[in-house]
Amino acid sequence: MIRAALYARYSSDQQNPASIADQQRICREHATREGWQIVGSFEDAAISGSSMILRPGVQKLLAEAQAGRFDVVVAEALDRVSRDQADIATFYKHLQFARVPLVTLAEGEISELHVGLKGTMNALFLKDLAKKTHRGLRGRVEKGFSAGAVGYGYRMVRRLTSEGELVRGEREVDPVQALIVERIFCEFAEGKSPLAIARDLNADGVPGPKGLAWRDTSIRGDVRRGTGIINNELYVGVRVWNHKHYVTDPGSGKRVTRFNPESEWIRNEVPELRIVSDEMWQAAKRQQTALAERHAGIREAAQARALLNARRPAYLLSGLLECGVCGSTYAIVVDDRYGCVGHHRSSNCPNGRTIRREVLERRALAGIADRLVTPDKIDAAVAAYAAHINRENREQRIQADADKRALAKVDKAVAGIMAAIEDGLYQPTMKARMAELERERAEITARLAEAPADVPDVHPGIAEIYKRKVAALTDTLKDPETRLDASSDIRSLVGKIVLHPGEKRGEVHATLHGSLIGILDFANDNRHPEARVITSVAPGSREGRTCKDGLAPCNPQRHSAAHARYPPDPGKSRSVRRRPRAPRPRTPVCPDRGGRRVAARVADRNPDIARTP
Repeated sequence: MIRAALYARYSSDQQNPASIADQQRICREHATREGWQIVGSFEDAAISGSSMILRPGVQKLLAEAQAGRFDVVVAEALDRVSRDQADIATFYKHLQFARVPLVTLAEGEISELHVGLKGTMNALFLKDLAKKTHRGLRGRVEKGFSAGAVGYGYRMVRRLTSEGELVRGEREVDPVQALIVERIFCEFAEGKSPLAIARDLNADGVPGPKGLAWRDTSIRGDVRRGTGIINNELYVGVRVWNHKHYVTDPGSGKRVTRFNPESEWIRNEVPELRIVSDEMWQAAKRQQTALAERHAGIREAAQARALLNARRPAYLLSGLLECGVCGSTYAIVVDDRYGCVGHHRSSNCPNGRTIRREVLERRALAGIADRLVTPDKIDAAVAAYAAHINRENREQRIQADADKRALAKVDKAVAGIMAAIEDGLYQPTMKARMAELERERAEITARLAEAPADVPDVHPGIAEIYKRKVAALTDTLKDPETRLDASSDIRSLVGKIVLHPGEKRGEVHATLHGSLIGILDFANDNRHPEARVITSVAPGSREGRTCKDGLAPCNPQRHSAAHARYPPDPGKSRSVRRRPRAPRPRTPVCPDRGGRRVAARVADRNPDIARTP
């Protein structure tokens, strides 16, 4: 007996889930009349016929055809398999190679003639449908109506025309959300980051777009795409449409955004929808431009530094030492001693002090061991890390629950439209609405799929494990066999070490910058008259505040004598003359923030800390 496999599909333009059951029923009846044994059934639900690459039903059918699981494939019509010419031809070739014919109720057994003619007709149908849809949307826009979703800050207007028909695409300002839009523009123009704005809005209990939590991307968006609150020209009374379109990647089957020439954009003045003044809009744009230029410089500097440090450092502090007088690098200059390269190689710096490498490294390791494992620092650091992990988990769960509710709402809307179609209440605008809902569903599903898994909640009782990890880290730094590997962990926590000549002979002040602020505050070491190293700490690029509890940044007056003897060269680096940066608004006040940061870094490198019950 001939073994038959059934294939059915309903697309997003049909919007009828019952269609699959109907297709399978009539295909099953046909197979029964032919005396065939049905051994399998394949389907693809709510998937467009323009590409079969992302359709699991078709892919599974082809795999089982190659395995010889059935002898014939039955479908309602060729366009149920695909409307793409290339996909139809490829599908047909695979079945021919497997010696499995394709039979449809509409065309009979498919041959090369059907593939050529019907494939062309189906492709033309898709192209014509896209043009008609685009034309209809453009007509709606030119009449002053919206052709897309309801943006944040607005709400849908529901009213009937004189003929009793529902007006579609009309919007009005939502007074509550409009206040939030104004707040976002004002705070961003004043220099507040999108991430900080989003956090404050969530803390205030303000629901974001579509009822979800606020994210920084909801605010900054993409300038080219015109997405994000600060890029939406509708807030200044200008509706922009047709600035982009989508094409299907033949390799992946996914939609790819293509930007239309600005000459094809449709712009309509809608002053009744203005929320933000021109002055506020321009202020936000200036801030956005300044941030873009600043980040471009940071990216270039990071790339240059990555190339510079591509070679593995030879010593623990290689590449981290800087002369406090001229800003040049401190490197090994003679007999395993660090010295200013600007002085020893170009003689343009008066700082001729050198330091034995082992002396400076010993002081650094001693400071790490002493400060990282003090009970008060560890308790505060681990408690802060535990609170941070638990808070992150709660936020992820809240976001996931909101996404699930939004997905259920979309599914309910889709079901309602499908029910209306089944009842004979089809309206041409339903197609656009369904496409919009499908896009929303895809975005929400993608967010749920990409959401990171919860890190197990951390209990503050991991302090002892933390102590052992820190002790083990310093031990590996002292071991010659593991020194180079372990040094990368410490190096990642240190931004730089600035060395200044001291007031006394052989004395050197070392100021550490970076993530170790607040935990490294080395005392004077007078046991090495050959090169006395006095080490303190100062804010680095990633630190906005000085931690308290007796730990303060380096006092500039401490080096006044040294600077009098070796004044900075105006033509050189200004790093030693630069004042500590002002506190960043987004950085929470913390009595021991350096310890907390190191706690997180150590836990990141030792996952068993986070998994402690």
